[in-house]
Amino acid sequence: MKDRSQPEYKKIVIPAPSRFELSNQFGTVRVYTRRHINGCQLPTADHNHCSCPKWIYAKARGAHWTQKAANTPSFAEACDMAQKILRGFDPEISQARAITAPAPGISLEDALTRYYAVLGSRKLAADYLGGSITPVFDRRKARPHDRGRRAVNLPLLDYLDTLNRSLADPVKRVDQITGGLLDDWAATWETNDLTSKLWRTVATSFFRWTVQRGYAQKLPTFGEKMRVKAGNRCGYFTDDQMQKIRAALVFYRSRTRPLPDNYAERLAAMIALGRWAGMAIADIVCFSPQVNLSPNNVLTYRRHKSQQMAVVLLDPAIAARLRSIPPEAGSMPEQPLRFADRTEDRSRGIWRDRFQKLCDLAGIGEIETEIGTRRRAHPHMLRDTFAIDAITRGVSLENVAKMLGHATVEMTQRAYLFWVAKRLDYCIEDQRAALARVQIAAAVETTNRGDGSALRRTLVH
Repeated sequence: MKDRSQPEYKKIVIPAPSRFELSNQFGTVRVYTRRHINGCQLPTADHNHCSCPKWIYAKARGAHWTQKAANTPSFAEACDMAQKILRGFDPEISQARAITAPAPGISLEDALTRYYAVLGSRKLAADYLGGSITPVFDRRKARPHDRGRRAVNLPLLDYLDTLNRSLADPVKRVDQITGGLLDDWAATWETNDLTSKLWRTVATSFFRWTVQRGYAQKLPTFGEKMRVKAGNRCGYFTDDQMQKIRAALVFYRSRTRPLPDNYAERLAAMIALGRWAGMAIADIVCFSPQVNLSPNNVLTYRRHKSQQMAVVLLDPAIAARLRSIPPEAGSMPEQPLRFADRTEDRSRGIWRDRFQKLCDLAGIGEIETEIGTRRRAHPHMLRDTFAIDAITRGVSLENVAKMLGHATVEMTQRAYLFWVAKRLDYCIEDQRAALARVQIAAAVETTNRGDGSALRRTLVH
């Protein structure tokens, strides 16, 4: 008698491979499944009777094998496409098709690959290429510490991936890019106007290059001109806010876990490098007391962003503290604010997070920028505080540019336009006061010669 207490298992029958290959005197085409998905039980590339995406492997006589997606899960449709490709290997049919239906232009991704190669041949800095050019176009790579963060600006390829889900004719070629599509893409950006202008400039340069290369017949352009507000977009700390930050550092405690060794001393060193040396967070994590700090307290370093040299004279007490930054678990001896088991980018993120938590404790949540926006407190604001302090104390703009590692004085003027203009106002006031003193002295001299009317007129005016 059959034991019904035991469960019955259905035996999965996998059909024999159904290799579909066509061949003639002009070439060979084969349909296959590149990867079985969604729990498909068919294991090999030649098992095609399933709903997994189909691919086509084709080789014209005398040429190399090429593969392309059939863009269909249907085995029958993929076979029809394979037959069409095989017929296209016939030179007469290929020529007829070129007349009635010209081959589509270069794909956007292929054009970008060639564009990056051209920029690389011009000895463009890899940091600039990877930090300012490729983020505008290339798909964003997911990183562990970015989990839960929403992208501010979608790169062009990511935007097209989203758009193509609802299009009958997906946008994949350079000649399909139009000005209207670029405007729609730009409408999704959430960065400030200066960054948006940079993205527009990078995109326009690329598409102008595609026209020069003949990949597109017409240059797609953004519809409206980008208007950029004058002023600093980062913000700075007042003396009162800096005092609150220093006071909060003494009382900082973590609610979730013990603080790392020498936490307060190390965070104070990071703040000192930003506030008194004008270093950006990318330069702070690479700071080396042995390399960057001379015996006479002069700090010199090459900026990560521009590769320009910066030179700053430090207060002896601050320089002494920076020479003896205490370590914590995982920190590097030669670069005490960098972590050996983390990348530079991740090391920056650690210090950025620590500084922002300290500002929250000090009650400094957001800082208003010169253009009217509000931003969360950020380590780069320490650099701006250093620059504004030097400008308002009367340091020449040439020296401020050297201290900040700016390539030109014009860069300093653009970045701190409001404070440069304010210093010019102070200069005019000083000249006005000096001119008044000269006028009074001249009137007194005239009075000494016996004419008192000049002094009376000067004092009245």
